[in-house]
Amino acid sequence: MPATSSSDFAFEPKVWSDHIQAYFDQYLVYGAFALKNNDLVGEGKGVQVHFPYFKTIGDAEEIGEDEALDVDNMEDDSFTASVFEIGKAVGFKKAVFKKSAASQEQIMNEAMRQIARRHAEKVDSKLLTEIQTSGTQGFTSADGTELMNIRNLNRGKTIAFGDKAKDAVVCFMHSLQLMDLRNDTTSGFMQANANDPYNMINGYAGMLLNMAIVEVDTVPEVAAIGGKKSFKAIICKENAYGIIRKQEMEMDSDKDILNRQIIVTGNEWYGVKNFDKKISSADKKIAFLTTATSVSA
Repeated sequence: MPATSSSDFAFEPKVWSDHIQAYFDQYLVYGAFALKNNDLVGEGKGVQVHFPYFKTIGDAEEIGEDEALDVDNMEDDSFTASVFEIGKAVGFKKAVFKKSAASQEQIMNEAMRQIARRHAEKVDSKLLTEIQTSGTQGFTSADGTELMNIRNLNRGKTIAFGDKAKDAVVCFMHSLQLMDLRNDTTSGFMQANANDPYNMINGYAGMLLNMAIVEVDTVPEVAAIGGKKSFKAIICKENAYGIIRKQEMEMDSDKDILNRQIIVTGNEWYGVKNFDKKISSADKKIAFLTTATSVSA
């Protein structure tokens, strides 16, 4: 049987799209905790999309025996988000399929994984920028000795959210902060097991204070505190921010006969939005916890 060549290349746009979308969801970190809205897929490409939500109704009334209740109306509204297009192209030289020790299926799967990873990294980067547009500072180390530990983690979310601190669902922190958290002798019991719903999320370290702890080194680095490297961990409630998809993954391929290669491209349209304090000033959804680490700057 002859070696596989580019003429044997089988490209199914829908199959590739479905596989890359599945990989994309797997590789999201910040995006794994985002409210996802795909309602506007297929409505055409625009420069803006809208996240719908319901406004809150007014306060309850204190009424007398013969008084009638006022009728309040419940309104909806939407947050506006600008959309952006992400895309990636990869080419396969004819010689690749002849020389590579990997099978054609392995090469194709690797290409899909890498396209999806790059898409996810770009969306996560956009989300991180959007998350930082609004939030409440919960705790900041006063000196280089105040490191990430269960006490400061608890302070951070309580200072930011008050009696709603129990609603926090995730804390994203730098690997050096997680190292200090794990090294602290009073850090508490951080548990992760195979049945945990967050177990498949990249960087998931376990549950602590009823929050998922996620290790991700893209959290912002801040000016050194007490001569120590310092970072801003991010604590979020459920649906603190969102991703809205304007266009599903589109895959195309073309053959470059002069260069003897097949080129595959994938692109999507997305919008991201921070929901912190958007409905009301009391609706705090995102908090920042800035700590020094045990590593010198």
